[in-house]
Amino acid sequence: MADLNFGELSILDELGSRLSLSPDEIIKSVKEPPREDLGDIALASFILSKKLGKNPEEASEYIKEKLDGLWFVKKVDVFGPYVNIFYDYGGISTGLFGAINESYGKINIGNGARVFLEHTSVNPNKALHIGHAKNACIGDSLGRLLRFVNYKTIVANYIDDTGAQVADDIVGIKFLNLPEEKEGVKLDIYLGNEVYVKTTEEYEKNPSLMEKRRQVLKSIEEGSDEIAEYAKKLVSKVINAQMQTFDRLGIYYDLFNHESHILSYKFWDTAFKQLKDMKIVELKDSGEKAGCWVFIPEGHKLAGQEKILVRSDGTVVYAGKDIAYAMWKHGLLNTDFRYKRLQTQRNGQILWETTEDKVDIIHPQFNDVKTSINIMDVRQSYEQEVVSGAIKKIAGGKPVDYIPYLYEVVALSAETAKKFGIDVEEGARVFNMSGRKGILINTDSFLDQLYEKVYAETRSRNDKISDDECKRIAEGITISTFRYELVKTDPKRMTVFDIDEALKLQEKNAVYILYTYARASSILSKAMQNGRKPVKTTELEAKEKRMIKLLTKFPSVIFDATKNLDIATLSTYISTLCFEFNSFYESVHVLNAEEDKRDFRVELVRSVRDVLGSGMEMLGLTPIERI
Repeated sequence: MADLNFGELSILDELGSRLSLSPDEIIKSVKEPPREDLGDIALASFILSKKLGKNPEEASEYIKEKLDGLWFVKKVDVFGPYVNIFYDYGGISTGLFGAINESYGKINIGNGARVFLEHTSVNPNKALHIGHAKNACIGDSLGRLLRFVNYKTIVANYIDDTGAQVADDIVGIKFLNLPEEKEGVKLDIYLGNEVYVKTTEEYEKNPSLMEKRRQVLKSIEEGSDEIAEYAKKLVSKVINAQMQTFDRLGIYYDLFNHESHILSYKFWDTAFKQLKDMKIVELKDSGEKAGCWVFIPEGHKLAGQEKILVRSDGTVVYAGKDIAYAMWKHGLLNTDFRYKRLQTQRNGQILWETTEDKVDIIHPQFNDVKTSINIMDVRQSYEQEVVSGAIKKIAGGKPVDYIPYLYEVVALSAETAKKFGIDVEEGARVFNMSGRKGILINTDSFLDQLYEKVYAETRSRNDKISDDECKRIAEGITISTFRYELVKTDPKRMTVFDIDEALKLQEKNAVYILYTYARASSILSKAMQNGRKPVKTTELEAKEKRMIKLLTKFPSVIFDATKNLDIATLSTYISTLCFEFNSFYESVHVLNAEEDKRDFRVELVRSVRDVLGSGMEMLGLTPIERI
């Protein structure tokens, strides 16, 4: 393992060097002792004995002997089949305080490799509801994590501008004479909440209207008449409205890919020819799939299951289009888009988009990556397994890693749903939303209501600050709370959002993390130290040792979160760090301690604040120095 920065990973690396074992072998043998009196880490000698060519008892004594004299080891005990290591916290804290800065934990895992990360992908006919926001927040935090460990991450948003839902809005406006806009209502909210809902209701009353929908879809796909031009302008306006929400959430992109351009560039035609030439698809000549082109996965959990990619009438299913798009991502299509600058985002990052215009402009390379990650609803798992299987087969010997990153839906607690005026069944604890029925909560509306509650609480607690400062703090807490609730747990578990619970000052809440950061900042401000100073290590309290040990784990957490693409690992660590810090601060004196202890503890506070700041940045939380 190279470029380990400092911390537990470098300790484990040194253990491996001493024992002539690989980092992976050491990591697999490391256990956390069940009690602090048994040491700080333990090596399972029964796991390492075979690698060392000894029986477990001999291995334990050999390991104990080899670890003698290491700078971070105070004592080594053999306890049954384990070798228990007690840290020399003086040596560790000296190295730790020197290592912790904005680069601490930045392990060079990526080594500059390019990764294509796609998230959000909300239809451009509506506003983001909080389910879309979960997709975007997971994707954005994952992108921040990957950049932190030196992956060159290309963040994209797929714009389904030829989909049925765009057509539904146009049917409502052009054939039901619904207004194009509504004064005082954000365009994406109006179209999604009113036009789309009223149009889908009208289909049930008037089935003949579906023919208008088919005509609109045909016009959009062919892209050559007045309806197609109108669709482009409408989509552009909706995207601009959606981007106001992205900007408020602090979410930014490198590229917007338009589905209409995938069609106009004939990516599927190119891909389909390759699939047929490579005999990856076959034409069925009998049975219920007669006339269909199908893909049959091999060496895959869907092995033997036929998946129709082209129906007998010649229409391409979504999985087929996704295969062509994935081929482009991985440089398997031998063609590319043209691109143009869409805008410079608030963070200074240029946003590009695909285009049909005849442009001649230098642009970044967006495709031909080894790894692509697609954040999407777990309900699309089957389709994505098909795409993944097809890409591996098409790639042949070329290394590709197509990763569908699946997440569960977002629901509201019954009490939160009631706050939005939604009727909830008697006794129900959770409310599930439905876009087709128009029963959903838009991200903008949710943030506004959350903000009102936070602002009122902030104002009541800080009567001497200016209104602008109060609004800044309230907005920071609002965005942090919203984002943290959507990424703090396993993405494959349903998120149940409860406004009141989310705003409580309790562990595993964003407010608690922001409060801890503000508390650490306040201590450092009162310490009146500009920059770091050498500190002497004194006899440490148990809670100080616990804090140091936890700080050494930050690079390990980053490593595990990256390896498993698991943002929840990071959020759990940050929550634990906050809990342990507050426990430490409430049990020992910092500013009023004697000089050596004071200097050491101030440096410990600074280290916690800096690690918290790095973790919060990746989670999309806003550092606030007072609450």
